[in-house]
Amino acid sequence: FPNYKQNPNIMNIVKTKRLNNIQFYPKVNEKKQIFLHHTAGLSADSAIAWWNQTPEHVGTAYVIERDGTIYEVFPPECWGYHIGMKGDDDFVEKNSIGIELVSAGGLVKEGEKFIFYPLYPNKIKGFAIKPEDVVELENEWKGFKYFHKYSSAQITAVCELIADLTKRFKIPIQDNYEKFFEYNLDVMRKHMPGIWSHSTLITYKADIIPYPEFLKALNDTFKSLKGLGSADKPKEVPKIADPIPN
Repeated sequence: FPNYKQNPNIMNIVKTKRLNNIQFYPKVNEKKQIFLHHTAGLSADSAIAWWNQTPEHVGTAYVIERDGTIYEVFPPECWGYHIGMKGDDDFVEKNSIGIELVSAGGLVKEGEKFIFYPLYPNKIKGFAIKPEDVVELENEWKGFKYFHKYSSAQITAVCELIADLTKRFKIPIQDNYEKFFEYNLDVMRKHMPGIWSHSTLITYKADIIPYPEFLKALNDTFKSLKGLGSADKPKEVPKIADPIPN
């Protein structure tokens, strides 16, 4: 892919953990958006292993481990399903880059412990998260008040990766970026370029976690990148039926 070259001075992107070739689509598409996710799991290995055993071509180009290591699991020029929407002929899936941060997501407080239940509300098996890795939100987010916060190393890494990808793929930062994680179906309907979150398009998704430390770092990054030019006014596209989450 000669047209898109990683800036070697930005960060070290590791390519030792890859998705099987049949798990993503090798067709190159123009990239207009970046979507942030978290894995609802405890390691990059578990996320990648899960994707590799499913037939639905699910996966994001990048997974950021708790220590800040960035794994590129398939070329960002290509695409896989990472949003889970129907109704736009897969435009968003094909024309966006997905980034996953390793995080358990929402936690249940039981006594003095914070428990991650992978199949919540089923509590068959849970994993305790260290208190120092937990953030308590002022208000509930998607039914949870406690979350497995993103590590400082992850926050630094995702900000650097966003800066790199927006420059490489000429993805503009939207003007109203402070609330990028809030539900806004126009992002899909109008093909609005910029940086978004899984929760932007699906109301029940909790990724990303909107807590102050993380949002400040992202907003500072977005603000600095605005010097590259603001997002173009989204063009009107033909009205489509309301999309349905998978």
